[in-house]
Amino acid sequence: MRMAAMTRAGALAGIAILGGCAKPSTDGASVAPPARRAGLWEQVMTRDGKPGRLGKLQICLDAATDARVSAFGRRFNSAACQKSVTRDGGVYRFTASCTRENGATVKTTGVATGDFTQNYRVRSEIDVSGASLEAMNGMHTVEVNGRYLGACPDDMRPGDVSLGGGLKVNIDRLPQIAKAMGGN
Repeated sequence: MRMAAMTRAGALAGIAILGGCAKPSTDGASVAPPARRAGLWEQVMTRDGKPGRLGKLQICLDAATDARVSAFGRRFNSAACQKSVTRDGGVYRFTASCTRENGATVKTTGVATGDFTQNYRVRSEIDVSGASLEAMNGMHTVEVNGRYLGACPDDMRPGDVSLGGGLKVNIDRLPQIAKAMGGN
C-alpha cells in the first residue's frame, strides 16, 4: 500500500513538470488556454501508451486553481516557460519550452479538444532532458482525458487531488512532494 501510494505521489509529482495570453480567436493567433468549469474533474492519464502509472485522479477546481494548473499541465503557466497556444475551431494547439531551476529542459507540443465544461482530451509529446529522475528524461507521450463529475465534495477544496485509496494532496504541495522524493 505504501509503495502504491508513493508511486501515485511520484506520478503526480511528475505531472508538475509537464507543460494566459489573449482573447480566444480562430485565426491561428495566440490565445489563452481554455478554462475548465469549476467543480470536480476526473482525469485519466496515460504515459507512453501505458495506463495506470499516472492513473486516474480527481481534482477539485475553481477559476483561480484552473488558471494556475492549466489543462495543458501545471508548468504551462510558469514564467520560466516560453509558450504559445493557437486555436482553430475547437482544436487548441500548444507548445512550451521550459527550463527548470535545476537546469532540466522540458519541451512540449500538444493538441487539446473538447468543450472544457463537460470533457476534454489533451495529447502532449514531451521531450525532457537534464531531469534528476532519469526515467523522466527522453521523449514521452502523455494523454489526459478529463470528465466533469459535478460539484466538489465537502471534504475537498480547490486544488485538492484525490489519487484513490484515500490518498489526497493539494497541488500547492507538489513541489515539496517532488523534492522529498528526490525530484525537482
